[in-house]
Amino acid sequence: MIGRALTALNFNQQRYEADFRFNLVRARENSEQIALLHGETAERGRLIDRFSTLAANWLQIMVRTKYLSFFTVSYSQVSIIFPYVVVAPAYFASTIQLGGLMQTASAFSSVQDALSFFVTVYRQFAEWRAVIERLAGFEASIKSAQTVLSGAQAISVAPGSTDIHLDRLDVTLPGGKSIVAADGVTIAPHDQVLVSGPSGSGKSTLFRAIAGIWPFGGGKVVVPADARVMTLPQRPYLPIGSLAAAISYPAESGGYDAAQLRALLKAVGLPALADRLDEEAHWSRMLSLGEQQRIGIARAILHAPDFLLLDEATASLDEPSEAALYQLLHERLPAATIVSIGHRSTLAAFHKRRLTLIQDAITIGSRTQHSLRCPDRPTRSLIVKYRDRADR
Repeated sequence: MIGRALTALNFNQQRYEADFRFNLVRARENSEQIALLHGETAERGRLIDRFSTLAANWLQIMVRTKYLSFFTVSYSQVSIIFPYVVVAPAYFASTIQLGGLMQTASAFSSVQDALSFFVTVYRQFAEWRAVIERLAGFEASIKSAQTVLSGAQAISVAPGSTDIHLDRLDVTLPGGKSIVAADGVTIAPHDQVLVSGPSGSGKSTLFRAIAGIWPFGGGKVVVPADARVMTLPQRPYLPIGSLAAAISYPAESGGYDAAQLRALLKAVGLPALADRLDEEAHWSRMLSLGEQQRIGIARAILHAPDFLLLDEATASLDEPSEAALYQLLHERLPAATIVSIGHRSTLAAFHKRRLTLIQDAITIGSRTQHSLRCPDRPTRSLIVKYRDRADR
């Protein structure tokens, strides 16, 4: 009755501490944006609110622990004198001797220690139970996610011959709501395809499905067997460590020659970083987004994938720099198939075909077309059309 509340309090304490640490790290990583928006006061208020919740819960733990300690310590002290009080009348009546009194007290102490385990370790037991409940909740969440995935119709990624082919593909949200659908879309080897369309129409999610990391939906994505597929997002991931490791990721930095990495940095327009390959830093915070995208292009050239999916991977660069990087990709990766998501009209010059997502359209002349649905908005549909460079 006294210590039962400690389990829930310890559970909440772990949750509040984790939440507070996460928000501290998030504020640190986004410090520049917060400063630009003059959001220091707002962030301080949010952090103080979370810390106040943490501190209030800790005070409740202290109060409850005080009650529990009062009981357990009193229990321990009383148990020392209790056998003497019980046996004292017999001792003073000369029924037992002093040795019998001491033996009785010793026997009582042994039995009392054995039966008082939960009294003496109840606080540790409550902390242990809070940890177990958090782990049990985590496991339940994993099983719930697996149940959602197993219950939904999944996108299958199957090996094929030479092309990437989308067969009756229907990409949905985890809850089953359809985002975009495509059927009969083929991307041939050595092709350069530009994917364009309105924001929020599902272009990035379509890329995730092709890359095999978005299982929600139905249909089939056929990818050539043993093909190396690399997807570059708008903000590339740069691990904390040496610059060489950031360029080589996910491979080990020692697998590439330093001279090769320096030449790549110069080729993508980062000559100032060529002599800093061994420098360890938090590169995603030190470099601008445009510089990070240049490193992403260098990473793609280094790994030379068979299919390169660029999800607005040069959107933060100016048009001349973007054109130079695409020209570099065509020169260094002549055998690669490049599929790009982009909104700039200047990208059309670097792609042979175009996959256009158009709102509220049903037919487009006599050209080859593939219907895609976006039911997230009323009466909305998308059409995919291929056009060669002469048509455009």
